[in-house]
Amino acid sequence: MASGCAVYPDNHGRYDRNYGPPPHTAKHGYRQPYGGHEVRYDAHLGVYLVVGMPDYYYLDDQYYRYDRRRNHWYYSHDLDKDWRDYDERRLPPGLAKKYARRDKHRDRNRDRDY
Repeated sequence: MASGCAVYPDNHGRYDRNYGPPPHTAKHGYRQPYGGHEVRYDAHLGVYLVVGMPDYYYLDDQYYRYDRRRNHWYYSHDLDKDWRDYDERRLPPGLAKKYARRDKHRDRNRDRDY
């Protein structure tokens, strides 16, 4: 007879983003209804994409929205209201990386001599 032991990270009821989406949600690429809209987990970014709303994301009971015209981030606990300024230095790592590349690319094109 064999016996064994399993060790799980102690996260006090919260999930660890290093292990992917929370266990009660869909895995990468699959859509799931949430709060009257659909979200899809993106494992590369480590956040949920709000389906049909470009530059809107969800993670840890918080929505993030990127305003391209103002090059500025906002956050809210409700998708439909109460958007507040957000410090981009505090973004989830995947979003920070994605949008930093986008800004660098835009700056590089702006500096070209035509």
